[in-house]
Amino acid sequence: MRIPDAKVVAGLAAAGLLFREVVPITDELIPVSAASGMGYLGQEEGRAGVLIRHDEADLCARINEEWERLALERGLFTDGTDGTDGGREFLVGLDISGSDPNEAEPEQIACRWVRVEIAPTWDVAGAGCASSVLGAGAGNPAFIMASLDGDVLMHSGYYQVGIGLSVVTRPGNIPGLREEARRRASSGYLESAQRHWVERWLAALPRDAAKSDA
Repeated sequence: MRIPDAKVVAGLAAAGLLFREVVPITDELIPVSAASGMGYLGQEEGRAGVLIRHDEADLCARINEEWERLALERGLFTDGTDGTDGGREFLVGLDISGSDPNEAEPEQIACRWVRVEIAPTWDVAGAGCASSVLGAGAGNPAFIMASLDGDVLMHSGYYQVGIGLSVVTRPGNIPGLREEARRRASSGYLESAQRHWVERWLAALPRDAAKSDA
């Protein structure tokens, strides 16, 4: 099994996210690089969320509160409709460079989906972001997350006016996200294996989605 660098696993643990596995690549699961494009979507394409001002009192606590609320309301977790923490799992998009170089996987893609389980005690916005795994310092989240089936995406970002947390559902049905995926795949900055993953994901989408972009 491919395992991220120990610092990544430790950073997840600091956030209260317990590492379970690096998810195998599948054409049906949106690639991490394509999912990151949801940050450019507008509300008209189904992006919903919240903006938290930088001067908010107890900023980390507020981010954590809104993160959990959105995750529960929008279906990020596999289990959590009863409001408990037990068994709740989801995916985090991470750079896992430094994992086992001897793994016999034909495409060594750095940015992969990692399945995690949320512990009873967690702190995504504080310790998780301070560890640099989920952000660039406490109260400064920068992550992409997904439900296990990839039907729900959650994005966070630091903006001039505040911290943004947003969610979309059924990413393959969103024209703007498909277009952003194509743009990233054709830009040349993506590693070849990542680009091929994006291309395969686009090709695997239902024909109705592809026709709507024509």
